Amino acid sequence: MSSAPQSPQDEKVTVELTVEAHIARVAFNRPEVLNAINTPTHRRLIEVFEQIDDDPGIRCVVLKGNGRGFCVGADQKERRAMTVDDIRERRRISPRAFAAMRRCSRPVIAQVHGYALGSGLEMAMGCDLMVSAQGTVLGLIETQRGAIPAGGGTQLLPRLVGEMRARELILTGRKFTADEAITWGLGNYVVPAEELEGKVTSLAGEIAAAAPISVIQAKEAMNLALEMGLSAGFRAETALFERTLTTSDRLEAVAAYREKRPPAFRGH
Repeated sequence: MSSAPQSPQDEKVTVELTVEAHIARVAFNRPEVLNAINTPTHRRLIEVFEQIDDDPGIRCVVLKGNGRGFCVGADQKERRAMTVDDIRERRRISPRAFAAMRRCSRPVIAQVHGYALGSGLEMAMGCDLMVSAQGTVLGLIETQRGAIPAGGGTQLLPRLVGEMRARELILTGRKFTADEAITWGLGNYVVPAEELEGKVTSLAGEIAAAAPISVIQAKEAMNLALEMGLSAGFRAETALFERTLTTSDRLEAVAAYREKRPPAFRGH
């Protein structure tokens, strides 16, 4: 029997969006279930990132979780109540949710604490940068549940930690800590829990202070590098560089350097 559909108001509360000083903060908001991802969360995440892409004032995004953890993965309680049609609907929209961070034109920083398991870790790996609190528990645990990572985990983890390490972690479904992960190349920083918010805010501020159009083109160039051969990647990089040359921000950067002052970028 299918679970009762939630109202639009209920769906919106599953993911919060706030914007301040050019930085958008997107927060999973189901703390009572450690931010387990249900279908309304997928729909809301897609909606939020579309809204971010439409807002020229946003220059960087932080993805985080309210409560005691970042995200423990799929909502198993919801899955037990799903019909075949419910499952098909979820599989139709979930790829868009998992791709939302990668497709977002602005850089996205994963602010990870507590737990990032299964599709929760896949969400974090879909971000451009990842900062974790010490002791955070991570893992692609799907093989322990009779499935495989299907939110990009089998594709992203080998690129981040290397093929052999990724095979071990995915095939065993083993959990590990952020402190271990950083030694494998999974993440940018691991900091004490009380310093997590400050570190992420500082990093987001650095990105927001750079020329917005240049940051957008640089992210696209790096994304293309993972999807095409080296020669094609060089051509794409050149084309994207050309887009920055005639911008006002480019002229402002040159003038600021000449005048020995910080640039005042406006995003055009």
